[in-house]
Amino acid sequence: MPKPEDDKQIEEAIKFLIFAYQKSGKNTKPVILHSIRVGLHLYHLNYDKDIVIAAILHDVIEDTDVKISELKLRFGMEIAHVVEANSFDESIENKTERYKENFERCCKTGRDALIVKAADFYDNLDYYPLASTNELRKWLLDKLRYFIENSKDILKDEIIYKELVTKYEKITSS
Repeated sequence: MPKPEDDKQIEEAIKFLIFAYQKSGKNTKPVILHSIRVGLHLYHLNYDKDIVIAAILHDVIEDTDVKISELKLRFGMEIAHVVEANSFDESIENKTERYKENFERCCKTGRDALIVKAADFYDNLDYYPLASTNELRKWLLDKLRYFIENSKDILKDEIIYKELVTKYEKITSS
């Protein structure tokens, strides 16, 4: 059962997210809606408030001018570390190397970072069939398969992981 004080903190994260995108958003995709869906999915699966907040904020470093130091001050070290782990290193030009490095950082950060990454994949998977080319669709599915295979030992008992695998299998079998 959600606690009122948790809901207040989650709402503050949503307000922060919206303000950050209004001020300096760099992504033309509907990132605010995606970020809220990712967080609320974990909320409805009864994940811890800090995981939910990190999920809501998971793209804010990549797509706005917000700095990790600002997240640490506003939301604490743990949430900031999970968000940082889920943010791609844009200095890595090769997109396959970039997502593998991102996955390794999530592993080093721990289970919470991988849960957020799984929820991110879960939400994004709805859009894979809409990829502009078969090559892009294949690359997206390869990236997801890499995540599923390499996070299994850590996440196999997590409901979000089980949901992700089921959704992946449904999409790849059709």
